[in-house]
Amino acid sequence: MDFDHYERWNPYVRPKGLARRGAEVEYSFRMNPANPRFWRVTATLSECEPGAHLAFDVKLSRLLLSIEEHFRIEPAPEGARLIHIISCKGLIARLSLPKTRRNFEVLLSETDRFLTQYLARPRAKPPAKVMRKKGGRRP
Repeated sequence: MDFDHYERWNPYVRPKGLARRGAEVEYSFRMNPANPRFWRVTATLSECEPGAHLAFDVKLSRLLLSIEEHFRIEPAPEGARLIHIISCKGLIARLSLPKTRRNFEVLLSETDRFLTQYLARPRAKPPAKVMRKKGGRRP
């Protein structure tokens, strides 16, 4: 698993680093995809199972705000089901901030829409294998 194609389906987050459970990665995020400026923080990968579960633990401040973002793909009768959860903890999360809640709802919805489109795209076929004739003259 790597983060090379992450920006193709997530306009809000740009993780960089080693995709391994327990690893610390650079986690750049923004709340508005029209804004080119990202905030950079360090996140810990609390879960990292390729094709199944990816989770970031982002601590913006020990007591003020901690964010966990989970992506889980589970088998379903129609194919697969995406579960995307963002949970906020800390003093700021306890405040009644309707605009911030609305921003997170939009972020979840948009990220899920882009990820669904990305996963549904047709996959490129691997290049055809070149067959060479065996035999012929040898020196």
